[in-house]
Amino acid sequence: MARPARPIDPANEESLVLAAAQAFATDGYQSASLNEILQAAGWAKSSLYHYFDGKKALHDHVVAVLRARLGDGVTLPELDTLSAADFWPAMARLVDELGRSAARHPETRPLGVMYHRDDSADTDSALQRLRTDVADWLARAVRRGLTLGLVRDDIPAELAVELVIAVLSVLDRWAVDRALHAPGGSDAARLSLTLIQGLIAPRQGGSTSRSAPRHGRGDTRPPGGSVSDGSVAIAPGPSPAPAMPRSR
Repeated sequence: MARPARPIDPANEESLVLAAAQAFATDGYQSASLNEILQAAGWAKSSLYHYFDGKKALHDHVVAVLRARLGDGVTLPELDTLSAADFWPAMARLVDELGRSAARHPETRPLGVMYHRDDSADTDSALQRLRTDVADWLARAVRRGLTLGLVRDDIPAELAVELVIAVLSVLDRWAVDRALHAPGGSDAARLSLTLIQGLIAPRQGGSTSRSAPRHGRGDTRPPGGSVSDGSVAIAPGPSPAPAMPRSR
């Protein structure tokens, strides 16, 4: 039975969260040593069990704390309310907000490492729930884009979803591995949108029946973008990292 939540002194909690996050990111959930985590944090094992049932509960707490910090100041777009003109600018704002949050909270980097590199966490863990939440939201976003005519309909929607998740995962993993907020420089987060649009946007003269307008009131380019060969050149911005903040 899970222990009831008890308040922890903030300073003591921070030392435990940071030590545990580093251990879980470096060694993975299964291999991380609880004794070494407690030693690094300056905690006694008896103190830990006043607050947590064991390593799994601590792991879930670390993920929850870092996820909340990464979501600080980040608002997910309300997908069902987005128009064709709003969609890509909303995605650009989202990656900018995530990048700024990552810059404000560099201690969340281990969460990115855990997210991409640790396959040893339990299937009912907070880390797996985070992965599911991210994948589900991205799938909904792609399907909203399809409805708005911003995603090509000559490939299966499921394939478009897989392409988006793959591109974002590769870029974010690249950034996390190099301790950067954006792979390749400050413009790489918006570059990820360019790459995604290049893969899934309707092609001029193609078979897609719902081609998105390009200019005027219906222009779907993110701020600072320019259309070339069906893709969008997007202004610089920091890289997204995994979090599912509140919806706007």
